[in-house]
Amino acid sequence: MHYLDMGQGEPLVLIHGLGSVKESWKYQFDLSEKFRLIIPDLRGHGECNDFQDISIAGFADDVLSLLDSLDIQQAHFCGLSLGGLVVQEIYRQQSDRVQSMILSNTFSYLPYFIRYTSLHDRLKNLRSLTSDEYISITAEKCLYQKTPDLIEEAKSLFLIKSEPYIQTSRSAVKSNYLPILPFVKAPTLLIGSLYDEVVPLFSVYQTKWCMPQAKLILFDQCGHLPNLERREKYNEVLTQFIEQQKSLPVSCTV
Repeated sequence: MHYLDMGQGEPLVLIHGLGSVKESWKYQFDLSEKFRLIIPDLRGHGECNDFQDISIAGFADDVLSLLDSLDIQQAHFCGLSLGGLVVQEIYRQQSDRVQSMILSNTFSYLPYFIRYTSLHDRLKNLRSLTSDEYISITAEKCLYQKTPDLIEEAKSLFLIKSEPYIQTSRSAVKSNYLPILPFVKAPTLLIGSLYDEVVPLFSVYQTKWCMPQAKLILFDQCGHLPNLERREKYNEVLTQFIEQQKSLPVSCTV
């Protein structure tokens, strides 16, 4: 498994989104001054060309196996979008390994009509566009500030591989972690963005409703990638949450 391992301190595992790469967390590398960052490429993503068992469960198995190989028994987990599903699956499989969860711009369940429309549109565009065209559209949709420079910056965070991308999408939209959320004991932070065009606030609030014990942070003037558009504040939020370990039902906008 290809991964980055940097810094010292309590382990913090950063899990990227769909069609993205471990380097998409480059704006969070400064967190290595406080934590040991473990940042993997999920199967079929980035440098990993293993296309077998492309599923949320398979991704979680890979991450847990990586931690085993590094002799890391517990860690904090932060997942963005798809990565948030993987974090929830890790908790479902081995909750004792999770010191805390940060679920950023993700969902726990998609209603059928949203699931069908999302998958249909995604596959249609993927088949009709070149990889560069698809990445350009994806990058722009992920942003609130759709400036040429920021779009180019966002494009660098993606590497679309059609086959695993399709398999991952199909697995992701079938996910349903709502039944386990009320019983989550690990401190949890939910992060959403007011102008997220990929994961609407409905999904964030749905997760929050099922786990009122979680803390909620909403980023204003931001799209699907707060780790890019609001990188400094994002890093501050992650650092404060992990260090303070407050799992109170608090909502705020930053």
